[in-house]
Amino acid sequence: MEVLRAVGTVLRGVSQIFFIDNVWSGALIVLAVGWVHPWIAVAVVLGALAQTLGAWALLGRESVRTGMMGYNGALVGAAAAAALNHPVPALLMAVVGALACVPVHGMLQRLFGSRTVGWAALPVATAPFCLVAGVLFDLVLPLVGSGTPTTGSGVPGVALGALNSFSEVVLADGAVPGALIVIALFVGGIRIGLFGLLGSLVALAGALLAGDGVVQASSGLLGYSAVLVSIALGAVVWNDRPLWARITGAVVGVALTMVLQPLLAVLPVPVYTWPFLLSMWLLMLVVAAVTRTRRAAGGTPRRTAVAPIP
Repeated sequence: MEVLRAVGTVLRGVSQIFFIDNVWSGALIVLAVGWVHPWIAVAVVLGALAQTLGAWALLGRESVRTGMMGYNGALVGAAAAAALNHPVPALLMAVVGALACVPVHGMLQRLFGSRTVGWAALPVATAPFCLVAGVLFDLVLPLVGSGTPTTGSGVPGVALGALNSFSEVVLADGAVPGALIVIALFVGGIRIGLFGLLGSLVALAGALLAGDGVVQASSGLLGYSAVLVSIALGAVVWNDRPLWARITGAVVGVALTMVLQPLLAVLPVPVYTWPFLLSMWLLMLVVAAVTRTRRAAGGTPRRTAVAPIP
């Protein structure tokens, strides 16, 4: 039973990449990355396991129960597999990076809980992954590209772009991994799945309207942060708001990711999920600031929901 519980905790950690607390969703995501190559799935699971064990040792069992201290490690594992050519060093760096995510997560939690920005209730989300992986695979190790993403043209290219937006979240590639992740999202919750699709389709439409072309849009590189921000704002952090407000927030968040993605790409660090993080934090800060202003002026604004994301 203890072994099954441990496996479930690790899989929940993998599922939390997409804000889901579901063992079966985690298993489908592992299957999706394993479709690209089995050892990539091993790196993702090992990363989630290492962060979970590190958090359990430092913070206790309750901190890892829902997988909240596993998803950044899983992403570090995916980044290690994408950045390194050989399984052994990649798995080694997955463990090192995942363990480093534990104290980084704690420091960011304290920062976001401080009086300076605590009023905005900003979630840590994937920031530990971005910071740790950015150091490990750009500053410490030479970044080795994982190859050109799969692309397509015409109607098949459009469909591929919608699915690649999901697979690229975990640094995977291809229609089958993307489809498996979409299924995982709907297993985790209808709302999660629908807002994930909304983010992917809005980003795809935006890329096509901006003249990027089907081939470029089909890579999914312009859509993976859009998927995350749409889920976060539409299905997680603002659940007490009306549907129209959540859809509006999701669409605005997607637009921001598409503006930030090319801007961040010129910096000498990996982009990873920074467009998602910065877009989500910016919108949450703005909404929280407006709420505070109305409250100070004697208004009765709607209470801002706090994300169940550490």
